[in-house]
Amino acid sequence: MKKLFLLATLLFAPSLAVNLPSAVTAWKPAGDIIYLGTEDGGVYRYRPAGDELEKLWQLPPLQLVTGKVQPKIYSLDLSHGKLLWVREGQGGFRVVEVFEPDSGDPPRVLVPDTLELPVVSAWFSGDGVLLVLLDGEVAWADGSGNIGQRLQVTGSAVGAAAFNGELLAIGDEGGLVSLVDAASRRLLNAYPMQRDKVLSLALGKSRVVSGGRDRRAAVLDLASGNILKLKASFFVMAVALSPDENLVAYTYDESGVIRLVDLAARREVARSEPFPGVGAIAFLDENTLLLSDDQGKLWSWRWR
Repeated sequence: MKKLFLLATLLFAPSLAVNLPSAVTAWKPAGDIIYLGTEDGGVYRYRPAGDELEKLWQLPPLQLVTGKVQPKIYSLDLSHGKLLWVREGQGGFRVVEVFEPDSGDPPRVLVPDTLELPVVSAWFSGDGVLLVLLDGEVAWADGSGNIGQRLQVTGSAVGAAAFNGELLAIGDEGGLVSLVDAASRRLLNAYPMQRDKVLSLALGKSRVVSGGRDRRAAVLDLASGNILKLKASFFVMAVALSPDENLVAYTYDESGVIRLVDLAARREVARSEPFPGVGAIAFLDENTLLLSDDQGKLWSWRWR
């Protein structure tokens, strides 16, 4: 286990970028655009440079025995102008849908809730989609939604998952992060990155970052297999990896402070002011982070 050397930190205040009706529960950065999915079933397209927000779709309410509820969006992906999302279904299971924002057509159901699959996340992969199920199973579906090969990856429930187009990372309740090669559909390895449930993941080409209930963040170097442990004083609910993969950001304490670490220098380079209710973080570039809270607000934090 490698140690991190701590130096002085800096404090900068995030500025409000967007105020939505409900919390952001999924997002997909795509160049200069960020696609957003919300707790009440809204789908948005946001352009940070021009501060432009466009609502693309609103999912209709579900009629449950307790009354009407808005379906939550759990994951979001983009490929060739098409959005793929996982949303809450009528019977308690999840629905996977494909949507072309500029086509004028409604979303198309790819995987219905009648299949009773507990889908956690879904991504475009090759000519089909890749599904991660709550019990730690991975399933591949074709472009029509027909389920093909299935692979049991973890021995406990999934806490977080991430996909970089080639490699799939799955963090489970026991603290393991398992890596699956999407093309060969093989389990490559599993790493003990946390000592308790994995709550958050970020996946680059050379590194995997995890955050856990054990009050630690961890960074795995894919080439060497070395794991760098980073301390926190509360559950690490969100992590992010910079585009050049030299910086890691993660939630540090219960008040929502974000800590930034330079991986090459192995030192802390900045901390944010408290950011209550932070739910997700992502790098817009090496100097700027986008943060979301549980009230539907998006914040931009230019830390240097």
